Amino acid sequence: MKKYLWVFLCSLLILTLITGCAGSERNEDQENKDGVTFMAEVLENNGTSLLVEPQPGSKELSSADKIVIHISEETILKAGDSGTLAVEDIEIGQRVEIAYSGAIAESYPAQINSTYSITLVEQQVFVAENENFRIMTYIDKLDFKENEEIKLYSTIEYIGTEDAITIWSGDPYFNYTIFDGTDYYSQGIALSILKTTELKKGEVYTLPFVKNGGFSQDDPKAKFWEQYFSEKELRLPKGNYTFRAYTDFHLDPDLKESVNLETEFQITVN
Repeated sequence: MKKYLWVFLCSLLILTLITGCAGSERNEDQENKDGVTFMAEVLENNGTSLLVEPQPGSKELSSADKIVIHISEETILKAGDSGTLAVEDIEIGQRVEIAYSGAIAESYPAQINSTYSITLVEQQVFVAENENFRIMTYIDKLDFKENEEIKLYSTIEYIGTEDAITIWSGDPYFNYTIFDGTDYYSQGIALSILKTTELKKGEVYTLPFVKNGGFSQDDPKAKFWEQYFSEKELRLPKGNYTFRAYTDFHLDPDLKESVNLETEFQITVN
């Protein structure tokens, strides 16, 4: 009897392992089918491929600053969530969301051969400038679903009369705040050090969004904040939020001549 019980248990274990492996294969197939997505700016359109620059902060940018996206007959082209798109309608400077599967081929530019879809993204842009600097903040849209990833970044460009300019600041020299009327989801904290940065005329410097802030363990929302700040991606609960992106530097080592430029906008999370 014990012998039969042992055989039965062994058979059950083997069946469980086989089922688990099959389920794992199905999950991997589904992941490969759905692909990975990233945002990018179009640099060239060659009809059968796009040359793009990945969005700051994306893992694709760590692979290469320029990637060739090959377009096949199976590649789905979309304008927004529903509209169809022709290859020739994709213009230089536009933002696209690319879904692909497989590895990025290591070359320069890098290559993505298995492109599932390319979606044209209508981006929101907010600008502030003075006689010396121009800042621009980019965000995909202003209405999001709860826990949907929110992607944004800013750029700064020196537009003054000199070939370059030196600025004095803490770290970082550019910051973000997110406020819902009660809590700050990014606080804009800068390290109290004095460092210099040279900005060259004609160069556009990218300033990725990074969460910035903290909380105390006796905060009633301590568990939420711990989870929130442990994640690199920005996802927010339902509510209305005010975003600020602003400079935090000076034009002299005595910190008397400050530069105060900011963009501000509201988003809604439903």
